[in-house]
Amino acid sequence: MNEIKFIINGKRKDDLKLQEAIENIQKKREIKLDIYFTKGVEGEIFEEIKKENLKKVVAGGGDGTINQVLNALLKVNPNLELAILPLGTANDFATAARIPFNLEEGINLALDGESFFVDYVKVNQKYFLNVATGGFGAQITISTPPALKNILGGKAYALTGLLKLFSFVPIEGTLWIDGYEVESSAIAVAVCNARQAGGGVILAPEACIDDGKLDIALFTFKNVEAPAHLQPKTNSILSRFSFRKLFRGSKVKFKPKNGLKIMNLDGEPFEAEVFEFEIIPSKLKLTLPSNSPLLGGRV
Repeated sequence: MNEIKFIINGKRKDDLKLQEAIENIQKKREIKLDIYFTKGVEGEIFEEIKKENLKKVVAGGGDGTINQVLNALLKVNPNLELAILPLGTANDFATAARIPFNLEEGINLALDGESFFVDYVKVNQKYFLNVATGGFGAQITISTPPALKNILGGKAYALTGLLKLFSFVPIEGTLWIDGYEVESSAIAVAVCNARQAGGGVILAPEACIDDGKLDIALFTFKNVEAPAHLQPKTNSILSRFSFRKLFRGSKVKFKPKNGLKIMNLDGEPFEAEVFEFEIIPSKLKLTLPSNSPLLGGRV
């Protein structure tokens, strides 16, 4: 299986369940999986993806690992297919996409699953697949200790959120959605290609990764209205919360006040004074279950 490279978060190298699943797959299928465990060295994923004859890269880890592999893939060889083996703390993208968490099922899907051309997002000179968050959600992700995530998994984000709640200062700035200006003080802002982040928090309940659109969630108690063409058609009960404003567009620009700010791109912190988002439609070949709820946006 030298045409398929597994790039797995190095923290999972001694995971006995993962080792057992790999051994079982190799024995049953009489193959040798090409597996690389990351070492935390800058540029290492680039070097692994540069190797000849690759057709697919499997990102094994959480949303942050997926983001690292995606950025390397798009910069080195954007024609490579991407698959995902969920091995992280929250696994928000994999959960929303219904990628199996059973390790053998997940590996088999990565090897044999159907591929679909899906959207990804460019923000300044970086890329992401799932969700970018700023404000309260971003602070939670950055502040949650790795040791706590190892113990509690996705629940660690909820605990950190409770501890941060009373000291949080709202994020202020200007948001442009396809040129339409929104100025507001917000608890959080999320630019979504998929649906959830932060260990299971649903941000854009009807987002699809093949609809050529960004779903934008603004959490604010201020009265914010948008023209009809920027309002997503939704029947989700989550859209009825008055503090949660939903928009849909192709290009988003966000300029926080008071200079440099941080947003999380799939859990990876990214600093800029201005964030410019653009959907890149139907360019990424991604292995997914055929019944994934994230597909069907163009129907």
